[in-house]
Amino acid sequence: MTSTLVAPGVEKQPAAERVQWRWRWRLPAAVVGLVAVLAGAIAVGSGPSAPAPTGLRAAGLLVEWGGPVVTLAGRIAAVGTVGTLLFAAVLVPGHSGALPVRRAVRAASAWALAWAAATVLGGLLTVSRLVGVTPTALDGASLRVFLVDTGAGRAVLLVTALTALLAVAARSGTGRGGARLLLAGALTALVVPVVLSGHSSAAEDHLTAVTTLAVHVVAASLWVGGLGALLRYGRDAPAVAERFSAVALACFGVTAVSGVLAAGVVLGGAGAVVAALGTGYGALLLAKTLGLTVVGVLGWRHRRRTLPLLRAGQPGAFRRLAVVEVAVLLATGALAVALAASPPPAGAQPSAPAAPAAAGAPAAAGAPAAVGAPAAVADPMAGHDHGELSVGVLVDATRFHVAGPVAAGSRVTVHNASGQPVTITADDGSFDVDVPAGTLLTFPAPEQPGRYAFTSRHSSAFADVLVVE
Repeated sequence: MTSTLVAPGVEKQPAAERVQWRWRWRLPAAVVGLVAVLAGAIAVGSGPSAPAPTGLRAAGLLVEWGGPVVTLAGRIAAVGTVGTLLFAAVLVPGHSGALPVRRAVRAASAWALAWAAATVLGGLLTVSRLVGVTPTALDGASLRVFLVDTGAGRAVLLVTALTALLAVAARSGTGRGGARLLLAGALTALVVPVVLSGHSSAAEDHLTAVTTLAVHVVAASLWVGGLGALLRYGRDAPAVAERFSAVALACFGVTAVSGVLAAGVVLGGAGAVVAALGTGYGALLLAKTLGLTVVGVLGWRHRRRTLPLLRAGQPGAFRRLAVVEVAVLLATGALAVALAASPPPAGAQPSAPAAPAAAGAPAAAGAPAAVGAPAAVADPMAGHDHGELSVGVLVDATRFHVAGPVAAGSRVTVHNASGQPVTITADDGSFDVDVPAGTLLTFPAPEQPGRYAFTSRHSSAFADVLVVE
């Protein structure tokens, strides 16, 4: 008969309490580590600070740093939703019964609710940062313009509606067929922001960029979320692990290929990707690629070493390696958030604003510049880029800042960050818009391609050109 020696006055801690105690410090440590990775990556990706236009207001550090943190929280909630639904819809064998499926679907309801909350808060912080005020000081007109007239705002509305519907529908813990429908809805919510906003939506080859990035996001989310759900609900089930191994292998290949293609399209080709490697954006791209490569190696080790041990009734090695894999994937997700929030290298922008033309009627689309005219130089503040939302025309105390060409008939976003009202008045009368101080609004671009010179009636010193393609 054996006995366990315990120090005098100290009772033996039950196993359940020991596990709970470990999670009490491991979870906060993981959160702090992810935020640290995100902060460091944003610092690397931001690069040298561009000169800020005079009079441009700042919303404060809470908004500046809260936005990326909320975005990361939303990504984790989205991955949790997709992963638990993948577990219920695909990974659980049919003979395992309905209980694991119902548990996973009910968990997906909580993840989807967190996803909806993060989407709403992230939208508020985005428009708050854009306008330069705290969320509590936002006016209804700016919110309406953001939600109705911008791609990022419409994405917020659609994703919030979809995720709220998922949260309600999944509360009953539906069966496998229902889980598959919910998974399709979650994947739809994943790709909505890719289609309506972000760097890829502004790329020159829009359809190719959006398609490759959407495939990349879906494959990565299935991969990360499936692994997390496996650890939570099926870590001791060899049949579930075998199924996930096949899914993970396919997702790894699709994620790698689509990521390379998306980077090439957004940056403008293989040469631009190579040129970007010396920038902060390129450093984040390399770090993200390295993270995915490490996880690929860990997955190979799962297939060769830990899956046989799991089948032999020894799940310890599989659990430990899977935890490391999840940690690397989450860190890679933080790098992806920072990468999306970082401006691509100036020389690799998909489209640059054309050089201003002389005041007068718009030139014909594609007309050559005048002999001796200076080459087009990108405005360092062009676009007032906040990752998911860029302003077409930014107004500060001294001038206009035009982001670049716009599509014929599209809505052009204008933000007047100055303390004085201005107008956007085309020389040929094509558009004439009053822009009160500190407001965000949109106006329709002309239907005909061309170069439209415009000024402000309050001062002839305010002049620029809107290029319509």
